[in-house]
Amino acid sequence: MLISIHPTTPEPRIVQQICDGLSRGGLYILPTDTAYAFVAALDSPRAINEIYRLKNLPEKRALSILCKDVAMASHYAVNIPNPIFRFMKTETPGPYTFILKANRNVDRRGLGRKKEVGVRIVNHPLHRALMERLDTPLISSSLTTDDEYVTDPEELAELYGKAVEAVIDGGVRPKEVSTIIDCTEDPPRLTRQGEGDVSGLENLLDLDDAD
Repeated sequence: MLISIHPTTPEPRIVQQICDGLSRGGLYILPTDTAYAFVAALDSPRAINEIYRLKNLPEKRALSILCKDVAMASHYAVNIPNPIFRFMKTETPGPYTFILKANRNVDRRGLGRKKEVGVRIVNHPLHRALMERLDTPLISSSLTTDDEYVTDPEELAELYGKAVEAVIDGGVRPKEVSTIIDCTEDPPRLTRQGEGDVSGLENLLDLDDAD
């Protein structure tokens, strides 16, 4: 099923429909501020397992959690370094993935077998609307095929329409990726330079392995 939403002011009826489906354990494909992504509720192991199956991911691969804000992210992470915390406060929501040490509040199925979790605070109107109603994190993984991001919702509906509750059409997305900062190391390491600006952390980050 392909459901269109307004790109800047998502219709409340559709937002509530998605919230209800997620709460029932449904799996959706939603637009983010970068690529489209599989999205499920944190406490929906069946939907999370389906993400692993559809993407053919090994269990050791950790998925990301989508949070409302830094306060919510702090509830699921251990000891966010102070400079990273300040950066998150000023630069999010935005196109960043922060790799953090996870605590017991994160569902183990979402983590796979790892003790880290990727945290995203997405800058997209639909994400903000969902977070206001759910007030709980979501599990997520970006849509790729053969290492290429799928950015057309109609193509996504053809590929996965029968495997998910719905593909939410937020328009064709640009081929953008988030900037990944690994905060489990000292100093934190920039592992991928994407859309996010890291100039505010240039004196802190290890940049040796950044793409």
